[in-house]
Amino acid sequence: MKLRSLAAVLLMASAVPVQGECLFDPLDQGRVVKLSASQLPAASGIPLEELSVMRVEQGGFVPVAFQIDEMAAKGMVWFEQSGFDLQGQAGLFDASDELMMMLTDAGPASVPSVSLPEGELLADLQVAQDCHFYLIRNNPERSENFYVSHDIEAGRTRTALYRLDAEPDNELNWRYLSYQGYQGDGSIIDTLKMRMSAGVLSRFTRMTLDNYNLRPRLVGSTTGPIRSVMHLRTKVVLAGIPVMTLQVQAMRYAAHYEAHTYAKIPDLYRATLKDPEVSVTVDGNNQLGAHVYTAAFHDKPIVVDGQVNEPEFVNQPLTMEENWILFDSGKQFALLTELTVPAELMQTPLALIYQDDANLRVEPEQFTGQLPNLGYLLKGWPEPEELRFTVSLYFDSGMHGFEAADYARQRSATEDVKVSVP
Repeated sequence: MKLRSLAAVLLMASAVPVQGECLFDPLDQGRVVKLSASQLPAASGIPLEELSVMRVEQGGFVPVAFQIDEMAAKGMVWFEQSGFDLQGQAGLFDASDELMMMLTDAGPASVPSVSLPEGELLADLQVAQDCHFYLIRNNPERSENFYVSHDIEAGRTRTALYRLDAEPDNELNWRYLSYQGYQGDGSIIDTLKMRMSAGVLSRFTRMTLDNYNLRPRLVGSTTGPIRSVMHLRTKVVLAGIPVMTLQVQAMRYAAHYEAHTYAKIPDLYRATLKDPEVSVTVDGNNQLGAHVYTAAFHDKPIVVDGQVNEPEFVNQPLTMEENWILFDSGKQFALLTELTVPAELMQTPLALIYQDDANLRVEPEQFTGQLPNLGYLLKGWPEPEELRFTVSLYFDSGMHGFEAADYARQRSATEDVKVSVP
């Protein structure tokens, strides 16, 4: 297994075309191409071990890193112990199963003189500016490249771009984050923070759970060339009341992190718990001088200064359609966050959490101060019984000369794929 140097690949790819045809954009750094089995009917029902992905290079087909994850209900990766039903049949590429590649592994279009020495060409997958992957059946060649190294027992993640350390027995407690070329000292962040609170029977008897109480239990995991996935389960109990079972899938990619959260909320507890709130934030470590942008402040960022003096910025309402938060350290590291929910939750009230206070302690805490602590606050129960949301964190060296709104839109954009059958 070889951990692929993504940064080197991107440097070369952005400077020159591959064989004069395939070009990548600076914001393609770490971008993942995803397709579901429904988009690839030519491969439907084929055993997973018979499928692979290749590109054209120097007059022939060569294997590239890929990953296929079998999917369960609610958009979750399937694990036998998760409690979610597998969509389709185990071991076959079907239903909502996902095929993933790194965008910058694509190559030029094939020509008649390039032949596949073994196997069957099922589909041509065109991405970016005339770049191509080829879905193959029954070719034994496989790439040895991995873009993510994740030691789950030790809590260590390494990619060519970042390092992330979390407590081995509590995924919520991030202990260290660094990024290639970062010019600051120590960890970029203090920790990740998740909180749930509600009034029990009355809004005046409020109870709060945080990282210490929401201790997730690992029920399944996988680490592939493109991403690692941990399925975590937490029983949420407030004042002795078992409110819900919270299920989270933590996903690590070459240049970003995703947390997919799901909970079913029984009607009884919806009535018992008053004014519930769920928050997810990232606490920065001594990021004085950094700029923070939102959609409403895309051209007038707030500067982190350790003082509580941004009343118009704090607690601003956010919409589900445009809730991105952009943090630029000015030290060769930027963080873009985005919250996504299914259509039925688009009207759930949402607000920005922003704390800029050098002296404030908000547990869990490694370093005193919120410099800054920023993220999302979901208010109230959604109308459906289910609470579902995904928090995405995109890591980068900076904004690459883009305006904040343009950067946010393009950095998190889904890669379009044109599928054709030879």
